[in-house]
Amino acid sequence: MQHELDLGKCRAAREFAIRKHGDQMRKYTGEPYWHHCGRVANQLIRYCASTEIVVAGWLHDTLEDTDATYEELVKEFGVESADIVLEVTNVSRSVHGTRPMRKRLDRQYLAGASWRGQMVKSADTIDNVPSIVAHDLHFAQVYVPEKRELMLTMIDIRQTCFPIWSFAWDVVKAGERSIAEQLIAKRNAA
Repeated sequence: MQHELDLGKCRAAREFAIRKHGDQMRKYTGEPYWHHCGRVANQLIRYCASTEIVVAGWLHDTLEDTDATYEELVKEFGVESADIVLEVTNVSRSVHGTRPMRKRLDRQYLAGASWRGQMVKSADTIDNVPSIVAHDLHFAQVYVPEKRELMLTMIDIRQTCFPIWSFAWDVVKAGERSIAEQLIAKRNAA
């Protein structure tokens, strides 16, 4: 379904993300963090997302990584976008145990998210996996299998907007192949 985007609202979300993420930088590339948010939003536009979903794409990491509050998102962008951001915000904390335990909790939470939240998480996966695989082989061996498990739990997006889920799945599978190739090359070089 094609949606007409409210470009003013999308620009406001972009400016909010830039302001809130401030001088945060991407770990491996050193680029301003908000570039990642923009790539997620653009991926959502490519799959004909509504304004509310594109706005959530811009804002998807604000509750997790900035001082933004849910109430602030509601006031600035409305309940629907704020709820989508809440759906993709990790619920686990260090007190919840080991990384595998925390990621299982986050997967369970996201499995109950709306297809809109799962759409944002798919776009996020599309942007994150290749970067991590390219820059941190050790962490990629943990991260990519987590994303594989996550993709398998996101049933609503598969039924509602299969193309973005399928592309994210293909990105995860490509990440698995790249990890295997890098490990083989490393072993052969030793």
